[in-house]
Amino acid sequence: MRTLSDKHILIVVVVVAFLLSVALTWPVALSPQSTLVGHPGNDTWNHVWGYWWVSEELLSGRWPTEATGLAFPRGGTLYFIDTIQVLLSMPISLLFGPSVAFNAIMLGEIALAGIGAWLLAHKVTADVWASFTALFLFEMSAHLLGQSYNGISETVCAGWFPMTLWALLRLMDRPTTKHAIHLGILGAICVLTSWYYGLFTILGSLLILVWSFAKRSWLYTWKDVLKYILVSAGVAGSIVIGPVLSFRSSLSAENAIVTRDPEFVERSLLNHNITDLQAFFQLDKTPIPDLKALYGEELMIIIYLGWIGLLLAGVGIWNERRKEDWRLWAWFAVFFFLFCLGPYLHVGGEYWLWNGKRLPLPFLVLYKAFPIFDRISHPFRFVVGVNLAVAMLASQGMRILFRKRGQAIKIAVLGSLPVLIWTELSYFSPATLPIPHANAEISQAYYDMRTDPVEGAVLDLPLSLPNLERAIYVWNQSVHGRPTPWGLNDPMPKPLRQNILTQTLLRIEASHARTLPANLPQLDLVISSRVLARQGYRYIVVNGSFYPDYKLTQTHQLLRGLFGEGKEYDNQVVVYTLPLIASSTEVTP
Repeated sequence: MRTLSDKHILIVVVVVAFLLSVALTWPVALSPQSTLVGHPGNDTWNHVWGYWWVSEELLSGRWPTEATGLAFPRGGTLYFIDTIQVLLSMPISLLFGPSVAFNAIMLGEIALAGIGAWLLAHKVTADVWASFTALFLFEMSAHLLGQSYNGISETVCAGWFPMTLWALLRLMDRPTTKHAIHLGILGAICVLTSWYYGLFTILGSLLILVWSFAKRSWLYTWKDVLKYILVSAGVAGSIVIGPVLSFRSSLSAENAIVTRDPEFVERSLLNHNITDLQAFFQLDKTPIPDLKALYGEELMIIIYLGWIGLLLAGVGIWNERRKEDWRLWAWFAVFFFLFCLGPYLHVGGEYWLWNGKRLPLPFLVLYKAFPIFDRISHPFRFVVGVNLAVAMLASQGMRILFRKRGQAIKIAVLGSLPVLIWTELSYFSPATLPIPHANAEISQAYYDMRTDPVEGAVLDLPLSLPNLERAIYVWNQSVHGRPTPWGLNDPMPKPLRQNILTQTLLRIEASHARTLPANLPQLDLVISSRVLARQGYRYIVVNGSFYPDYKLTQTHQLLRGLFGEGKEYDNQVVVYTLPLIASSTEVTP
């Protein structure tokens, strides 16, 4: 590449990918300390909390495995799924705080998806301009936008997947120690940033190697290729072994905060994390499954492939049908598509039946036969492999369309492509553009708690918020630093379910009554309030913005009668301080 444009093309690629990332997440780049990428009713809070917790643990000289501040009073064992991203963003976190670090990772990883796709497409097509097709299609893929909507920074970091495959193809072309080390490092990062993408990279690499050996064995020096792939595996293994063991240990711990037992995984596979065949192609804003309608959740399962990418891929396949170039990526798409479908065929909201039984698919075989697959509760994430293959085929299609075209026409076409994709996704897919954002600002009430020398946990109300939305209480811990009864995505803790005061608060939240009952169990409520104090609670915080007015009034009436006037803050936040009780022997009524 000798022309000025080619010489600086990587700079152009990086700039374009980051500008697109900023546009997709707008306006988070304007206020990264007070806003977060992701819907406030989703996993956003759990993930940004982890950026604070892991940083605090590491700065204290501890490897982050014991989350003593969660699931009060017992705490628990936890391997935070974004630990490697926290390590990468530690300097940002130290300078500007965890919210900025989280946003930097989200914006950076969205951009990296485009950069990685461009690198791989350029390796596949050898066409600088056509490779931008892969950048736009992969970075703007509906699934990745859905994962950003969900605030799951772990699965937004898909860029390491194509980058590792690019490094593999480079090693196959020129097997050297340098390229082997690069492949090993990229593969390790891919595994550690997301166990899913690490698995996809291993499967995708094996598919590339097998296909290349079967169809192009004459092209490579296989003795050297395999030797240096073993070197890469050794490099990657030495990097990932510690975190992998830590993760496995955290899942099997008796007090694990996050578990993946077979019963949980199977229940998730069959009832919640469903892949619907129709959802790949349907031009509709309603997702399948619609978790909002089914469970009241804001989480989005989006696997829409996008017809612009499919049509461009069709151009590539049709025009190159007599050649071998497109076949690898067609098989790549088919392979990941089959596993993406999950254990049983699901179409249009229903399982397909054969002789009265659900129709089994290839994923079920691996799920039953291999231990690693029985931990996979989100098979729909295999769509990332399909998206990547479509992006490669579409780049080949664009390369054909660009033949004998001038640079000005290429730039004009590529300039319009993200606009067309944005329009398609906005009007004909469940994706939301720009990606929603959450308010990361934390009430002054929690800052004031830090100055209280008396230790004690914080109980936030209301209690009955959906699990993911309620995780904002965990995010508040990044300011007050006190224990909270909530885990990550946990149901109501047993001590709160058994306490008469919290039972009464839950009834208020669930009831349509406009006033408190005339005959409350006053003595039991007083005893229960003292029990909370004896258990180690210091504050009850009423977050009034989550309540209807009449329920908020009743909640305050009840708490004022037990604890006196609370301290009021902005945004309808009121803090009630529990009395100090020396003894810890009182029994829960």
